[in-house]
Amino acid sequence: MKIAIVAAMAEELAPFREVFSSTILWEKGKTKIEAVNPQLFLVQSGIGKANAAATSAWLCEKVQPDLMINTGSTGSFRKDFALGDVVYTNQFIYSDVDATGFDYAFGQVPQMPAGYPVEKELLETIEKVLKAAKIPAHQGMIVTSDSFMSDEASIATIRQRFPEIAASDMESCAVAQIAYFYEIPVLNLRGISDHVGDDAAATFDKTIDLAAEQAFKAVKALVDYWQKV
Repeated sequence: MKIAIVAAMAEELAPFREVFSSTILWEKGKTKIEAVNPQLFLVQSGIGKANAAATSAWLCEKVQPDLMINTGSTGSFRKDFALGDVVYTNQFIYSDVDATGFDYAFGQVPQMPAGYPVEKELLETIEKVLKAAKIPAHQGMIVTSDSFMSDEASIATIRQRFPEIAASDMESCAVAQIAYFYEIPVLNLRGISDHVGDDAAATFDKTIDLAAEQAFKAVKALVDYWQKV
């Protein structure tokens, strides 16, 4: 299985680069696509939806992976989830897209699906592998926005629109939207770097390395599992 691991920031890919040696296939700006071997690739997309979408399109065209794993850090909407715990999404959706005036669901890009669910079999595999690896992990909806979640009014609105929300990031649904065109499955596993709210930015700065390390452990456990199958 050819797997591409996609993260926005160098800090989020640092644990992978410490373990895997790689060769740069393509680099432009903040974007880097590196080959570890013919079956494993590391991808630094840059922050935000536009960077994630552009990088994913290049990746799908040139590398043609069998599976994309988006990873890195996430802000938790659940106070009962600890910093450093891993969250993996069961559905990709935007929290800042509004075309409801044309009878689309909130979060739905016009003429695109309302969301991008993860296959049940993949979710069951994640649960099994992370449990065996004794990695604290939670399944739940991770939404995507171009905003860092520190504004309390915006957070309250998102909670109202998505009562089942677990966490938020700035890239994953854009990755999923591009992968949808190419019929490539996508997963999203992230370490919790902060709890959304006023203190999120300060907490993120202190916890990003922990979040990245925990996400790395989860993703590596899955990569090891699939490369043995």
